[in-house]
Amino acid sequence: MVRLSGIVLLIWLAMAQAVFAEEPIPPQIADLYLTDVALEPITLADGQSVVYVRQRVDPKTRSLKRSLWRVDAGHEPRALEVGEPDAFGLLRSPDGKWILFLSTRSFPDGTPAFKPVPPYSDTAVDIWLMPTAGGAAIPLAGPGKPYGRVITDPFYGRVCFSPDGKKLMFVADEGKDPRTEQERRNNVLIVREDQGEGYEGYGPTQVWVADLLETPGEVAANNITRITPGDYWYGEPQWSPDGSFVVVHANRTPEQESVRYSINHNYDLWKITLKDNKLEQLTKGPGPEFSPRISPDGKRLVCLSSPRNKGPHRDVYNLTVVELYEDGATERILFDHHQPQADKPPHRSPEYPLPEVCWLDNQRVTFNSIQGVKTVPQAVNLDVGPAAITVELPPTPGRSPLLPASNPKIGKRLRGEVDVIHWKSFDGLEIEGILTTPPASVAKPPYKLLVMPHGGPHHRAASGHGFDAQFFATRGFAVFQPNFRGSTGYGLKFLDADRNDFGGGDMQDILTGIDDLVKQNIADPKRQFVYGVSYGGYMTSWLVGQTHQFRAAVAQNAVTDLNVMWHLSDLQSWTEYDMSGYPWEVPERMRKHSPLTYAHQVKTPTLILHATNDRRCPVAMGKMFYRALKESGVETQMVLYPDEGHPIRQLPHREDVLLRILDWFEKHDVEKGSQGKARSE
Repeated sequence: MVRLSGIVLLIWLAMAQAVFAEEPIPPQIADLYLTDVALEPITLADGQSVVYVRQRVDPKTRSLKRSLWRVDAGHEPRALEVGEPDAFGLLRSPDGKWILFLSTRSFPDGTPAFKPVPPYSDTAVDIWLMPTAGGAAIPLAGPGKPYGRVITDPFYGRVCFSPDGKKLMFVADEGKDPRTEQERRNNVLIVREDQGEGYEGYGPTQVWVADLLETPGEVAANNITRITPGDYWYGEPQWSPDGSFVVVHANRTPEQESVRYSINHNYDLWKITLKDNKLEQLTKGPGPEFSPRISPDGKRLVCLSSPRNKGPHRDVYNLTVVELYEDGATERILFDHHQPQADKPPHRSPEYPLPEVCWLDNQRVTFNSIQGVKTVPQAVNLDVGPAAITVELPPTPGRSPLLPASNPKIGKRLRGEVDVIHWKSFDGLEIEGILTTPPASVAKPPYKLLVMPHGGPHHRAASGHGFDAQFFATRGFAVFQPNFRGSTGYGLKFLDADRNDFGGGDMQDILTGIDDLVKQNIADPKRQFVYGVSYGGYMTSWLVGQTHQFRAAVAQNAVTDLNVMWHLSDLQSWTEYDMSGYPWEVPERMRKHSPLTYAHQVKTPTLILHATNDRRCPVAMGKMFYRALKESGVETQMVLYPDEGHPIRQLPHREDVLLRILDWFEKHDVEKGSQGKARSE
């Protein structure tokens, strides 16, 4: 009996070890470098072959590598080019003969295809085509081409074949150096207005049309024409169904400002007739009209619009219908989400951008709307009225079974549980957020709490499934992402509720949410941490100056001074709108709502992370806050990330950010330090 029990115990231990061995582990930092996915698949005419972009990490450079691959039924996937040069942005020509792609590569003779832009700007590329039947890729044009850098930004950039496949339309600058000969000779730079964050190094983007050769040789086109006039930025061109005209959006006013994360200036729609390049203005609203989509019969189009010029950087958008007539155009808003009765709209506000294919027929249009944390498809009949209607949307094509599995080296990972939560704020306003709690095998409630306020502030948290949230949740943190007042997805009144009140009601929304989690025994009142980026960095810097309840804080690319933000940022309208004036008009308001004003009150150990080339939230603000904390005796450290803009993208930098934050929080965990302090009054 004793021997049998021993055998049973051994079997049980072996089974337990097997189960333990199969138990998933938390997301690892190494996972950042194990990415291996098939993107942008194009199924060829026979249905038995797929061309796709393989995206993985080059172990030598520790950066993402994208190259052309192909898989045929019954065969292993294979690279289409020796050495796997850079390739992405796949398109198939209407006749199926060509696969178009974008690339940073040089021409076959080794000549660079364009002058480079800084690494923190949007990637500059040129256009290449490869026969689907096999053969070498050829450039659209060679050295001496009339255009410069093809832009990959989705607001301006677009590459598309004409309906008959004989022409190609794309967006690129002219590649010219704006400096004078004297400036180049003496190596000086004159400050010139540009599009700021993400666009540094580019000139104004123009629309070009290329006539594709019937039988391409060393190049695919020998006649390439610029169709847009003036030194304005044009974007997102759309072909008419018959190919006779195109529609673009552009801000052709003297008031130029960055459009990155901020569509709030006077963008209008413009029609260009290709036979004579005649330019005709289609819309004349006071605010932006953008994201045009032409109907199948070419008689009308829809676009997004807002009546506010220099309004919030992200607004509640209307769906505008433009009827196209031979003698002009008329525009009408299907439903004005800015009117007083907009609290019960017949359809939700459309989200940017409109879908590439949004017309179901010549009357019905589909689009996505955001409702809180959800994205919801909507449909409207333009000839019936503004009410949303229920339609059967075309099925989304499934993933081809020919494609290889994603991330085969990563395997299954431990995941935290994600929930949408609600609570009442100080004034009774209902607030929503995302809560990601640790797996039961990692921690038990009450959990140490990590508050992650989103950026914007006119943005939102929509998921807790991302790598960062899961990284912290699987290390014992309950990750709290509140959609405080000012967030998108909750209507116009909610969006505008933090105007002139940064750090007021929105902070209370966060603090009351924390209180609710403490009451439910989800969050430990003495083990609270905060980490935010951009406006999330503002809120982090603000919270530690107003409260003492956090054990440690990390502010990344943070807004710390509203006066400096107006003077140095590429987005002056951000402070002008949300503070209702220029710095010299509302100096006290800007001082009152700046975290730097209260830096002397901070007691919380605060880590400051900042990109050196951030045009949106310049590094000076991080340095100013760091200096104030040092002089006030606060435990702090500042870390700079070279060649990074507003988003920190480089994988080694992302690795450093996550590990440094985790180390900072663990160092100041209440179990290893002093007891938490109460919230200051």
